[in-house]
Amino acid sequence: MKTNNVIKTAFLSLAMIGMIITGCKKNDDSPETNTDETSEQLVNAGDESRVASENNELVDEINQVALNNSRFRGPGIHQIINGNYSCNTTIDSSMVLQGTITVTFNGNNCTNTRTRSGSITLQLPYNSTTMVVTPWSDAGCVLTATFNNFKITRLSDNKSLTYNGTKTITNVNGGIVDDASTFATPIVHHIQSSNMQVTFDDNTSRNWNIDRTRTINRTNNVTTVSITGNGTQNGISNVSVWGVNRKGNTFYISIPTPVILSSACSFHAISGVRIHHGVIRDLTVTYGVDASGNIVTSGCPYGYRLNWIGRNGNPKQVVMSY
Repeated sequence: MKTNNVIKTAFLSLAMIGMIITGCKKNDDSPETNTDETSEQLVNAGDESRVASENNELVDEINQVALNNSRFRGPGIHQIINGNYSCNTTIDSSMVLQGTITVTFNGNNCTNTRTRSGSITLQLPYNSTTMVVTPWSDAGCVLTATFNNFKITRLSDNKSLTYNGTKTITNVNGGIVDDASTFATPIVHHIQSSNMQVTFDDNTSRNWNIDRTRTINRTNNVTTVSITGNGTQNGISNVSVWGVNRKGNTFYISIPTPVILSSACSFHAISGVRIHHGVIRDLTVTYGVDASGNIVTSGCPYGYRLNWIGRNGNPKQVVMSY
């Protein structure tokens, strides 16, 4: 009798364990779990996209500040300038003879898509013995940008990013991005940053690192910008950004195929691939697709697609518009 009770108890225990395991499997595949996973991937892609977009605009604006100051861009450098590029800013050039300009932001950018506050201090190489400043137009010049509570708020959804820290921009080939209709040679900027503090709109602060190159071409007033990664993390090359994301996960983003932006498409990415490593699931972002996620070969694309393998082993895809 006791033996039968033991056997029954064992069978009941096994059945309960099976139900628990089955329940866990169902939970892994549940719509709620899949929705949470998709939401997190959208945040991962969105955060990096915003940081990359804001950084592109900042580098352009830094170049424009240099362009509009003859001492900063270099004596004897006469570039084509059709207008003043800095909107709602106060530019302190009192230390320009030592290679320093401070830009304080106090309103919308020129396209009224973002509002900015805080300041950025720009420093060119300065030899205090000879009192010589290396101008920004010189090949190999390294400009240091220091961000002081610099906050950018996107007006369309009120999402913000706040930067504190330093970034260096190397003008690899020399020259300045001006208003010329065609560039004879590409202008190449190598951008690096170590432990730049990024604070998101939910007050989450994280340290991010950057090592990427922007190559700028222009033909018949159409500008293209090619973005590549230079770093190596965990054996992965072509890494452009790495650090800790909002979830506290250590991540790194590689660019196996250069991301190409075009002025003909409002500087949206028309092609290229970024891969997010170290997030909830490795995430591939492919730029330049139509609304169905197919690669666009002519005209301006609808947006970009996100691809990853879900926890249940099934492929996932989301298409996002620009």
